[in-house]
Amino acid sequence: MSAHRGRRWGAALLGATVLAGLLGGGSAHAVAGAQPVPDGSYRFNVKISFGAELACSGALVHQDWVVTAKSCFATATTPVVAGPPSRPSTVLVGRTDLTGTTGQQRSVASLKPHPDRDLVLARLSAPVTDVAPVTLAGTAPATADTLTATGYGRTATEWVPDRLHQGAFTVDAVAATTVGLSGASSGATLCRGDAGAPVFRETADVTTLVAVVSSSWQKGCLGEVETRDGATATRVDDLAAWVAEQTADVQIFGVQADGRLTYSVIDSATGDLRANRISTAALGFAPKAMATLNENTILITDTGGTMYRVDVTGYDPLTYTTTNIATGYSPYDRLTYDGYGSLYYIHGTTNELYRRTVTKTKPVGADINRSTLISSGFGQRTITSPGAGRIMGTVADGRLLSYRIYGNGPSAWTVGELAKTGWAAPTHLLSPGGGVYYARTSAGRLDRYRDANPFDGSGTDIASFPTDPVSTSGWNQVLLSARPWTGLVSVFGAKPDGRLSYTAFDPVTGEKRITTVSTQTLGFAPKAMATLNSDTLLVTNNSSLYRVDITGTDPLTFTRTADPIGGGWSHDRLVFDGFGSLFGQANSVLRRYTVTKAKPANTTTDITANTVVIESGFGVPSLAATGKGRLLATTNAGVLAAYTIPAAGGWSREDPAGSGWGGVTSLFSPGGGHYYRRDASGVVTGWLDNSPFNGSGTDLTAYVPAGSTSTGWDALLSAQPYDSWPDSTRRW
Repeated sequence: MSAHRGRRWGAALLGATVLAGLLGGGSAHAVAGAQPVPDGSYRFNVKISFGAELACSGALVHQDWVVTAKSCFATATTPVVAGPPSRPSTVLVGRTDLTGTTGQQRSVASLKPHPDRDLVLARLSAPVTDVAPVTLAGTAPATADTLTATGYGRTATEWVPDRLHQGAFTVDAVAATTVGLSGASSGATLCRGDAGAPVFRETADVTTLVAVVSSSWQKGCLGEVETRDGATATRVDDLAAWVAEQTADVQIFGVQADGRLTYSVIDSATGDLRANRISTAALGFAPKAMATLNENTILITDTGGTMYRVDVTGYDPLTYTTTNIATGYSPYDRLTYDGYGSLYYIHGTTNELYRRTVTKTKPVGADINRSTLISSGFGQRTITSPGAGRIMGTVADGRLLSYRIYGNGPSAWTVGELAKTGWAAPTHLLSPGGGVYYARTSAGRLDRYRDANPFDGSGTDIASFPTDPVSTSGWNQVLLSARPWTGLVSVFGAKPDGRLSYTAFDPVTGEKRITTVSTQTLGFAPKAMATLNSDTLLVTNNSSLYRVDITGTDPLTFTRTADPIGGGWSHDRLVFDGFGSLFGQANSVLRRYTVTKAKPANTTTDITANTVVIESGFGVPSLAATGKGRLLATTNAGVLAAYTIPAAGGWSREDPAGSGWGGVTSLFSPGGGHYYRRDASGVVTGWLDNSPFNGSGTDLTAYVPAGSTSTGWDALLSAQPYDSWPDSTRRW
């Protein structure tokens, strides 16, 4: 920024320099003519890489969110829209010296652009918990104020600086959404790579974010000949409510008695209601049941049995469109969606539970298919889904029940009693996942609960907040539905050199969300691997079994037990079913073990009950666990075989496919009828089994969504079971 002050300029004049002036055609990093920032200072600063060539600056404003300029994620004339960035993007948080290793690196999972400012919130693939976010200012800047800006952009002498720089700037002008700046310290100028850089106020050791850099004339920057000076930054001091709404993690849609749609946003950690809106337009039909698929897609049925897809087109104000997509739903009065492709609904007269598979984010009739009768006896007053293949419900006698749906038939589900009494009042039960529950009463009160382990079938660890509900009144909707947090298929891989890989993709669309390879190695060539939960793997090298603890997935980092936790593990394959059973195959023998701890330290005490299940003839080339005591394998003859192994002992086999499954080098499944196979070329393709435990392959169909089919997959692959806990993959 120029050292001259007092110059006024128009927004249109600077607008032409936003992309060319701050992004440019190559990587760039820091504030020209400014001072290097001492190590450890202003750790909320972030360096953003958009694709392989463009770089920006930004600031951490929440453990999951970074704020920067919207133009940092623009591609040519294509506008920045909500959702994943158009190019792979990463951020470095808290790394003052770019040549060092401090701070954290994360991928950008999705974007939320501001509707009318050069500003965007970027959600990180995983939270940053060791860097304090910067607080938004609560008062507007004033003319002649002195503010500080920090950035990683070009300087007066360096094309690509290796550390954060800072400079002092004077406020020359304040508009409704922007602030004009000029350099207060000698030679201070914002350069390429400084777009999105934080502009902040420091008072009594308190730092508050006032604005983020939008554009600059770049006078004094290396390689620039511009003589005009000054810059424009986008104000954030008046956006606390907007940022709070965007960073809150629970979205609830509802329908009022008059047919108008409602939208509410809640912060799950505090229970604070961040937004509460009602549409002007009514649905135009009498609603009966609803389920939310994602942040802008809702399914609502009417009393005549027609199912409509409701597409949310705006949140403030709340606007939407409706599309008639199916008929025949008149008997069903309770709907819920688990976020992993399964839509559950209950017949109002017979209390029969059905399941359908959703194969598109914006489905039409053909994309909600393969209706399966699970069982009868489901007389819950209200239902919701807390995870893959799971539903919760309240019954009239006050019990709170949790169900795990394995397949179909009377033995294909189990139920846990979370509470014997106290749940007769709720008229609606809601959960986005992750052990977060909400209950609405007939008086319009919305209570909140937190389940430390929502998959254990026990309610002893459910915390309630009776004196701190979301609201004591006002929830008068006739229908309510929570948006499911993002469900992912989480897959670990191992390379011959001992490096690990991690891939996470959407089970409905197949879109990859994270793909990363560790820089560190196991220290040996891995032979077999099983995933116990989101942060625990078991890996063998010939005969020794090691526990690998995942410490981060983006980038992928881990620790390994220094010594083996067991010997004699010469298995060719290991799989874990998510319900405590570890299966190992070696020399045509199938063995079963019981895992008693989430982080086993010794096989003598923590991986017990070594039992031979199949004594011979089990020389399968690939093996996967598909559910409790359920295995799927391919044979050398190309048969797809499904095994049932009861806890009491014994086993049975059925063949869903008699041919077509040859050449499979790795088979993995998180459960829920989702199967994935890798061939010798390193290509993974997906398959859907509508009734995974019926032994039939007539409802097994190839499913090749964009993203999950790709080359380069490791030969050794293992999926995290949907039923494992803790589960760090399910986030909003």
